[in-house]
Amino acid sequence: MSASYAVGVIHYRSYDDLKACLDSIDRQTHLPALTLVVDVDPDEARQQELSGHRAVEWEETHNGGYSAAANLAIRILREKTDAEYILLLNPDVRLDATFGERLVAEMQARPRVALGTGKLMRPEGVIDSAGIELPRHRRPRDRGSEQPDRGQYERIELVFGASGAAMMLRSDALADLAIEGEVFDEDFFLYHEDTDLCWRAQRLGWQVLYVPDARACHNRSWRRDRRFEIASRVRRHSFKNHYLQLVKNERPRDFVRNLPVLAIWEMLRLGFAILRDPSVLPGYLEAGRLLPNAWRKRRLLELACRERLEA
Repeated sequence: MSASYAVGVIHYRSYDDLKACLDSIDRQTHLPALTLVVDVDPDEARQQELSGHRAVEWEETHNGGYSAAANLAIRILREKTDAEYILLLNPDVRLDATFGERLVAEMQARPRVALGTGKLMRPEGVIDSAGIELPRHRRPRDRGSEQPDRGQYERIELVFGASGAAMMLRSDALADLAIEGEVFDEDFFLYHEDTDLCWRAQRLGWQVLYVPDARACHNRSWRRDRRFEIASRVRRHSFKNHYLQLVKNERPRDFVRNLPVLAIWEMLRLGFAILRDPSVLPGYLEAGRLLPNAWRKRRLLELACRERLEA
């Protein structure tokens, strides 16, 4: 019998996307035990239009960002089910019918895998994400992003990270991954909370799995050619969170090894911000304000890593 899983959809003002997402969950060959929609800034009339979906519950919440909503989804799903896995989704994701079945089966066969994802495609037919890689400049990026799918990512393999748009989490790993009770760091608000978690998982000896046969369509809103369509306050979160995850997770020896690349990248990044996107420059101040929290969480992570080595 396949291991059980539950689904948490983190939703904010995109009910048309949400309907397609819930439809795709209903069509799964391996159905989830429960689907929970965490609805930020809810519209009850629109909720009612979607009331016919199978095993869906709603949780309304204030806008504390993706991280807070995802943590809320995890807590509620663990209280209401004994699911062995939790699949977190953005509402603009539509799953192929076998997504849950394939991803659960491959993760179940690998006990050290804490996080998993599949091949995410864009509606126009190019790759959105085949897992996430971590280059030397430490700016995580989606593998294959905007490339035609020529079969270059058809191997089940361990990767650095899984996109939070469609991320499966092993329930038994969550207590180990959480810092101060948070699986996703709520200081991030949104963007890079997924790569921060994946980086932490790697440090703690867990693995992240990419399964190409688990396929989904992701209508990503943040794209390179649409950068300035995203509100500046949202872009600032992405800007600051790059530094928070670096402070929290980078090992000293890797920092020294990568320092020349990091220095060049940061100069280019600053130049781009000054010349093209000055609205993100306050992100430096926001990162500085949150730096003490990041250092405290780094110390807790380092302690957990030492305890694991000594066990």
